Amino acid sequence: MSEFPEIRKLKNKALIDRVFKKGEQIQSGSLAMHYLKGEENDGSIYINVAVSKKEVSLAVKRNDIKRKIRASIILNRLPIKKKLISGYYMILYKEKSLTSSSISINLERLIKRFVLNN
Repeated sequence: MSEFPEIRKLKNKALIDRVFKKGEQIQSGSLAMHYLKGEENDGSIYINVAVSKKEVSLAVKRNDIKRKIRASIILNRLPIKKKLISGYYMILYKEKSLTSSSISINLERLIKRFVLNN
């Protein structure tokens, strides 16, 4: 067994709703993270990415932003595994401006803020 938890996709609608209702929120720049510490999960980190239709109206651009956020998660998977505890996480994109470097920087800041809060 690995010493670090596994990163998986959060797909269950009921769990996503629970993250928004019972979880906590932190924000850094254009990204916000709602999280719920693991209650009955298997010790894994479940992450989902969402972009508001209000903020980015074109589906092509929303999908592009989600791909860039997921790529940033993959690039930062070791710090995520080390610093985040097992639980459920929703990463939301909150602004209209976009650069890949800003997404990566904001994701790193979110992880640091999470560590400071917990």
